[in-house]
Amino acid sequence: MKDLLETELQNFIKSILPEKNDLELEIQKYAEENHVSIVEDEVANFLKVITGIKKPDKILEIGTGLGFSTISMAKSLGSNGKITTIELLKGRMEKAAYFIEKSGEKEKIKMIHGDGREIINQLDETFDIIFLDAAKGQYGKFLEKCDSLLNENGIIIADNVLINGWVVNLEYPERRKKTMVMNMRNFLEGFRDNEKYELTLVPLGDGVALIRKR
Repeated sequence: MKDLLETELQNFIKSILPEKNDLELEIQKYAEENHVSIVEDEVANFLKVITGIKKPDKILEIGTGLGFSTISMAKSLGSNGKITTIELLKGRMEKAAYFIEKSGEKEKIKMIHGDGREIINQLDETFDIIFLDAAKGQYGKFLEKCDSLLNENGIIIADNVLINGWVVNLEYPERRKKTMVMNMRNFLEGFRDNEKYELTLVPLGDGVALIRKR
């Protein structure tokens, strides 16, 4: 996605964001030093704004990472709002727990370790927002599984839907990435005539899909 947007535009988008606090800088430094992918600054801000507008009671996040996006959403939740976040990698979840503790938002967040594709089948509650930041080639399957978990007029926010711009230009660098890219493209194109959901694509970070359940 970054290759599709002019550098000048990307820099301007970032320049109008609020100044990062010490914890955000710490998380980003750790992510860079340990090669852990986290949401871009502009996507974190988007999540914060959408959460503030939607005022959800419950959010489901699939893919905690280091908790950067989790904390961003938690800061816009009301006092009774809750986030359930799922992370596959134990070490990453432990680090996220450390950052969440430092954020002061721990009481709003329930952390679950495991494979999101399995965990969501075990959940017995529904959500107003589902943030999807997991295996990129599996978004279509996640949508099917999340359908019964999403409240009417609920929204799904899916990150990295353009996968470095490859979904747009189909110029993926390795043949083994073809399945992932084509699965994502089919996922996005599937909303064209979808009677249950409507989608708009937001050109932030590596592409964000905002999906509303009708």
